[in-house]
Amino acid sequence: MFPDICIVLPVFRPDPAYLQAQLASLVQQTVGGLHVILVVADGSSCDLCRDLAAAAGLAHECVEPAQELDPPRAFEAGLFRALDVAGPETLIALCDQDDIWHPQRLARGVEALRAGGAALVHSDARLVDPEGRVIHPSMFRFERRHPRPGLRGLLLRNNVTGMTVLMRRSLVARALPFPPQAGVHYYHDLWLALVAEATEGVALIPEALVDYRQHGANAHGAVDRRAGPRLRIGLPDAAWLRREASTYALARYLAQSLHNRLADCVAAGLLPPDGARLGPVRPYLRRLRGSGRLMLDAARLALGGRTGLARIAFGHAVVGAGRSFWSLREALGPGVNTALDRFDVRLYSLSPGALPMVPRHMLPPPGAPAPARTAAELIDQRMTARFRPELTAPAPQLNVLVPTLNPTEAFAGILTAIDLGLHLAGLGLRVRFVATDLPVASADASQRLLLGRLGPAQAAAGAGERIALACGVTGGTLALHPGDLFLATAWWTAHAAQRLIAGAGLKERRFLYLIQDHEPHFYAWGPEFADAEASYALDFTPIFNTTLLRDYFAGLGHGFARPDSLTFHPSIDIARYARGARPDRAGQPRRIAVYGRPEVPRNMFPTAVEALARFVAQRGLGPGEVEVLSVGLRHDPVDLGRGVVLQSLGKLPLEDYPDWLLTVDVGLSLMLSPHPSHPPIEMAASGVRVVTNRFGPKDLAQLSPAILSAPGTAEALAAALAAAWDAGPAGPAD
Repeated sequence: MFPDICIVLPVFRPDPAYLQAQLASLVQQTVGGLHVILVVADGSSCDLCRDLAAAAGLAHECVEPAQELDPPRAFEAGLFRALDVAGPETLIALCDQDDIWHPQRLARGVEALRAGGAALVHSDARLVDPEGRVIHPSMFRFERRHPRPGLRGLLLRNNVTGMTVLMRRSLVARALPFPPQAGVHYYHDLWLALVAEATEGVALIPEALVDYRQHGANAHGAVDRRAGPRLRIGLPDAAWLRREASTYALARYLAQSLHNRLADCVAAGLLPPDGARLGPVRPYLRRLRGSGRLMLDAARLALGGRTGLARIAFGHAVVGAGRSFWSLREALGPGVNTALDRFDVRLYSLSPGALPMVPRHMLPPPGAPAPARTAAELIDQRMTARFRPELTAPAPQLNVLVPTLNPTEAFAGILTAIDLGLHLAGLGLRVRFVATDLPVASADASQRLLLGRLGPAQAAAGAGERIALACGVTGGTLALHPGDLFLATAWWTAHAAQRLIAGAGLKERRFLYLIQDHEPHFYAWGPEFADAEASYALDFTPIFNTTLLRDYFAGLGHGFARPDSLTFHPSIDIARYARGARPDRAGQPRRIAVYGRPEVPRNMFPTAVEALARFVAQRGLGPGEVEVLSVGLRHDPVDLGRGVVLQSLGKLPLEDYPDWLLTVDVGLSLMLSPHPSHPPIEMAASGVRVVTNRFGPKDLAQLSPAILSAPGTAEALAAALAAAWDAGPAGPAD
C-alpha cells in the first residue's frame, strides 16, 4: 500500500516544543494516508524525532545522513526517500520543523491539484511570533510577493515557500537531483517551482494555510518589503555591479540547469517532447542577446508598482548587456590594437630601428603638462583599508580581515581564517569578519557560510549571536572600539591592520597575524615579494598553521617563530571525510584524483601531468583500467597517452567533496611550499592512497601511512604513484 501523501520534514537542532506542535498540526489534517519522512539533518535528533512522531500517532520514518545537511540538501535527501516509498499517485508535501499547518492545508492543496492539473500548488501563510501570536495575516502582502510571476519572474524573486507546497510525484522525479551549489545560493522551493512552471505549471491558493513562525533560528525568515526599496541616487559603482552580477549569475545558472534537466527528462521519457515550456527563460540562455527583454521586464514591473522586482530586472539587464559588451571587446579589441602595436614595435626594430614620429598636431602644446598616470594606479591599494574607522562602537570585538566572504571564492586558507574566528566566538569573543578585497555579493549567503561552519558546541555556546560581517571594500565607515583587536590573514591585510591601529588610536598596538604560508615565495622578486617580506617586520603576535610552518620560519631566522608561538592543527574535519562508506565500484576503472590548479605555480601542475604520463606509460594502462580526474580549477583536458585523458571537474561544491572522494582510489596533490596542504590529508582520511611531495621540514607521510611523500620530481612522483596503485585502498588503521 502506498501512502496518499508523503510529508518531507527535515529537522536541525529543533526546539522540542515547536516540533511537537508542528507534528500535532499534521495529525489534525482533514485528509488521511499520511507518511512523514523525518530527515535528521543535524545527525543527533533522531531519538527525539521518533519519540515525538510516535507519540503523535503518525506513520513515520527517519532518514539519517552521514553528515550535517543544509536545508536544500536535507530536503533533497528526503525527496529521494519519498520517491522510494511513493506510488504513482502519491502526492508529496514539504514541511518545516517549527511552523503550524492549518487543518485544511493538505485538503485544499489536493483539491487545487485535481482541479487544475498543475504540477505544484502553494499557498499564502500567516506570520506568527515564537509564541504563535499573529504578526501579519499574509506573508504575500508582508513581502509584497508577485502572485503569478511566471517562469522568468521566478528568476527575479521566488514567490513559492516550501512549507506551503504540495506536488505530484512526477515533478519530484524530474527535479532530482538538485543542481549543485557551493553553500546555499538558492533554496529547494525555487528549483521545484522552476521545474513545475516549465512543465504542467504552478497553482496558487490565495489563503493562509500555514502559520509561519518567525524566530532567531529561522533558516530564512520573512522579509518586510511593505515600504518598498530605497531609491538609489547616482551611477552604479563596482560594488553595485558585483552584487547584481551575483543575482544574474544565479538566474542564468538556474535557467541553463533547467534547460539541461528538461532535455534529460525528455530523453529519459519522464517528459513528452513538447512538455517543456522554456521560452520565458531564453533571455538567460542566449549567448549575446536577451538584455532587451529584461529591460522591458524592468519597465513593465516599474509601471505596475513593483519597483523592487523592477530593480532586479534592471540589474540583470545591465549585467547581461555588460557580459555581451565585454565578450565582444575581448574578441575584437582593444586586444587587437595592442597586439598590432606590439608587432609593429618588433617590426620597426628590424628596420629602421626607430618608431615613426608622432604627428605634430597630436603633441601637447609647449609647457602643457603631459598626461600622467596617478601614483595610486601603481601603488598596491590592498595595504590600506578602504573604510574610515570611527571609535563609536559600544563594545570591543575582534576584527578578522579576510580577502573575501563570498562562499564561491572561499578556498582552504580563507576557510581556515573563518574557522579560527568562529572558534574564538565560541570561546566568548565578539567577532566581526571584514571583507577587504572583494565586495560582499550577498550578505545572506556570506552569513550562511559563517553560521554553517559553526560546530554543535559553538552553536550551543551562542557563538552565532556574537558573529557579524562587514564589507570593507565599498568604503564608508566602520565602527571601532578603543579596545578592538585585529587579526590579519594575509600579508597585505597585515599592513592594513598596522595602519588602522595607528590611525584609529586603539589601545592594543599589536595585531594578531595568521600565518599559513611563506607568502613572499608566491611572487617573483619585486614589490609584492618585498611587501610580503616586510610584513614579518611589523608589530604582531603570530599564529602559525602547524608546527611545520613555524619551524620553517624559525629556519629562515625569524625571531617571532619561537617554540612557544601560537600554533594550531590544520582546520580539517577528519571525521567528516572518514565516516562515509566507500561504494562498490567493481568492474569500473580505478580512479585517480589530481589536485589541479594550473594557474598556481606552487601546485606544480606540469610536474603532476608529467608524473601521471610516466606512470600510465610505465604500467601500460588504458582508459578501461584507469580514470584520471582533476579537481581545483577548471582547465582543458590533457592527453596522458595510451588513450587516457585527464579530465577537469573544476571546483566541486564543498558539501559534495567528501562523498566524491569516497569514489577515488589514488590521489596526487602537490604543494611546493611549507604550507601543510589540506587535500592530501582530506584524501587520506577518505581512504585514498595519496601521493604528495616533501618540502623542507614538511613530510606529510608522518601523519598517515595512506600518504606517500616523495621528492618533487616527475620521476620520483611516478614511482610513488606506482607504489600507491599497488598498495590498494587504505584501511581504517591508516
